Amino acid sequence: MRISSIALAAFAAAAAAVTPAAAGDAKPSFADKGEFVVCTDATFPPMEFFEVAGDEKPAGYDIDLAEALSLHWGIKSRFVVSDFTGLLPGLESQRCDAVISGILVTPERTKTYDATPYLSTSLVVFTLAKSDLAVSDPADLSGKVVAVQAGTHYVEELEKINEKLKSEGKAEISIQTYPKQTDVIQQVLVGRAAAAVSQDTELAYRDLQYPGQLKTVYAFPGQDTFGVYLRRNGDDKTAVADALSALVQDGTLKSITENWRLSPEAITAGK
Repeated sequence: MRISSIALAAFAAAAAAVTPAAAGDAKPSFADKGEFVVCTDATFPPMEFFEVAGDEKPAGYDIDLAEALSLHWGIKSRFVVSDFTGLLPGLESQRCDAVISGILVTPERTKTYDATPYLSTSLVVFTLAKSDLAVSDPADLSGKVVAVQAGTHYVEELEKINEKLKSEGKAEISIQTYPKQTDVIQQVLVGRAAAAVSQDTELAYRDLQYPGQLKTVYAFPGQDTFGVYLRRNGDDKTAVADALSALVQDGTLKSITENWRLSPEAITAGK
């Protein structure tokens, strides 16, 4: 499913054919060095992952998005891969210019960093297709082993549920954390976890990878949003938001979204 060179060529053409208004948009400060360095955790398909073990460069929605931004600014892109828990510290220590890694925009994170949204997503609970686990409320996970990736917003959500369960004198969820989302999936597949928590984007991909083996049993109310995270630095946030809007207007972001079999209706950039 790696985006084709033909599609990338189309993105380049679209970036070159910007409107006069878009051409006047300011570039972010880091563009002056001619390179856009992005921190990413390549374990979260279809957003970012290694298609083949040993690949030097990850594939995925966010990788294509970062490359399209680079083309728009007329600079090169480079990726720094780390565990999810190291993404924002890597940004803080200036190992990269941005984090684009299926990372949700949350009030806690935006206390420290700027974030520009680009794609909406829903938080879901999933399990084996053959499981009889029924979840009409997160409290139904009481006493169950639930796998989740360390450092994610999902851990906080499960901890909130445990606080409520504890106050009601009920058994808490056994939250098992793993460094990679691929590890989380495996815990469900081998039966070590009754369920796991992730985004609907990943489940769409996993259904292609493991057809008929997994199912969604609960979707949390409301929607979350993936965002591009930046250090607070002048007008960089505005420059990134303007570039994302340009990619919406010229159809690039729609092409990337459809290429990874996600719905263009989920695009939030430019809104």
